Amino acid sequence: MAKLIFSHASLLDSSGSAISSTDIYGIVSDSVEITLEPDTLNVENNREVYESYTGRIMFRTINTKFGATDAGSAILSDTRISNDGGLPIVARIHLHGKTGTHDIKTTNCYIMGHQAFDNGRLETVIMAQAAEETGNTAIVASDV
Repeated sequence: MAKLIFSHASLLDSSGSAISSTDIYGIVSDSVEITLEPDTLNVENNREVYESYTGRIMFRTINTKFGATDAGSAILSDTRISNDGGLPIVARIHLHGKTGTHDIKTTNCYIMGHQAFDNGRLETVIMAQAAEETGNTAIVASDV
């Protein structure tokens, strides 16, 4: 079974353009969870149809700041990431795959984050959840 390995993640604006100084390095490889679930709607005679899809990306990083050297601004202080339940600016997540794997991108979504200590060290947890009518736009995978 192959594993997707990502070199880093980036924040994108709502149009999909890269935002400078928002690269997140130090991704814990076994922490990445990417799911695409259909949202069903019950219709007559106990039939179900897929009304839309929810794509979810969750990952952990050992870094608390942006940049390859963990020396930029604090990840959780960015206006595109909510760490207190407030409404952040709409953005996208781009996971950059290592050569021979895939890049993963979300569509527009709200990004949440918090710090966790359950692995015996300080980690920043980032979660993005996007809903779209079609399953191939909520989360998009492309070859590297």
